[in-house]
Amino acid sequence: MIRHRMPRGFNAWVAATVGADLGAGVLAFALTWVASGYGPAAASAVLTLTVAPTVVFGLLGGAVADRFGARRVMIICTAALMLISATLALVVGFWSVSPAVLMVAAAAIGTVSAFHRPAVGVFPRLFVSDGALGTAMARVGMASQVAGTLAPPLGGLLIGMIALNGVAWIDVLGCLVMVAVLLLIHPPLTPDTAPEAMTVGGIVAGLTAARRTSGVPTLLLCVGIVAGAVLPAVFLGIPLAARERGWSAAEAGLIEAGWIAGGLVVGLWFSWRGTAVRAWRPMAAGAMVVAVGLLGLALSPTWTCAVVSTCIVGAGVVIFTAHVFPTYVLLAPASMLSRFQSLLILVQRAPQLVINPLIGVMISVTATGPVLAGAAVLALVAAVIVASDRTLRSFVPTAGAPHQKSR
Repeated sequence: MIRHRMPRGFNAWVAATVGADLGAGVLAFALTWVASGYGPAAASAVLTLTVAPTVVFGLLGGAVADRFGARRVMIICTAALMLISATLALVVGFWSVSPAVLMVAAAAIGTVSAFHRPAVGVFPRLFVSDGALGTAMARVGMASQVAGTLAPPLGGLLIGMIALNGVAWIDVLGCLVMVAVLLLIHPPLTPDTAPEAMTVGGIVAGLTAARRTSGVPTLLLCVGIVAGAVLPAVFLGIPLAARERGWSAAEAGLIEAGWIAGGLVVGLWFSWRGTAVRAWRPMAAGAMVVAVGLLGLALSPTWTCAVVSTCIVGAGVVIFTAHVFPTYVLLAPASMLSRFQSLLILVQRAPQLVINPLIGVMISVTATGPVLAGAAVLALVAAVIVASDRTLRSFVPTAGAPHQKSR
């Protein structure tokens, strides 16, 4: 592992990411919390409307970023998110909150995010050489994870103090800072733009290229297994296992915190020391670590054992993703970075729309233990798939050569 020095503009963007993601996370919690006051159907609708547009518009979002450039799309999308939050704050402040208002806000945020996320995913590529990309993406992931950890408790505190409109104004502030930073910084590398990207042919060309690029289908399959099947088992399995085994809500919260803690520790290590050069090894090892943690969670007789198990799962997930995501970006053609990124996001999100209710049914029929054990087997399958791919086993990022054109 090699430590890399990041450009000043990159560090400023990472710092702004903490604030912007924290504002977005606090608002997301507040929307769901307020919606839950109208019943589970309203809360479920709000949550679904924030995710579904990513699936519907994700491929188009990647095409837009390839056509106009990641930085420009990020500026426009962040400004749009700021406008949505400001409008929500004014509507709630001067009129009232209703399920319809919450659902419209959730759908608007989800739609803009469908265009925003692919651009964000490839933006680090414009700052560093191939060899430093793993470290750069680990730092961005660490910033988002810190914000994601702080957002729920902070949102719970703020919604009681300043209500939904006040929380929306906090998100406006986070977006404003991010727009200012994006306008001030200029990445040292320029992306290859693709004028044809937004056509149907351009989108299809991106899908075809992903299918034909050696190593990419394997990475997409493994991400689909881990994000689409394994992680939903964890998200649903923790609260359901707690109720099934007689653990308290506080103990269930500590089990959930173990998942976060394990990921934070490993993410901090990679953001400081960098990622492995032979990325396939930690990819496979990370999936195996996830499997060990899931098996431990399936068999945990006490909540303390479950905490240790979720720490292991969280660590394994970050070991896996910290090497999968940079490798995926480096394998993508320079003119299709965002289209490839949108496909990666689609593979993570789309299966959850089916898997989440399916896992709920399976647990109600069998119990949490067998379902979590089955998820552990799937994680091992992902490890085997990675280790079997010749392209991934031979892939080594170039330490000094940029993947894009220098300014």
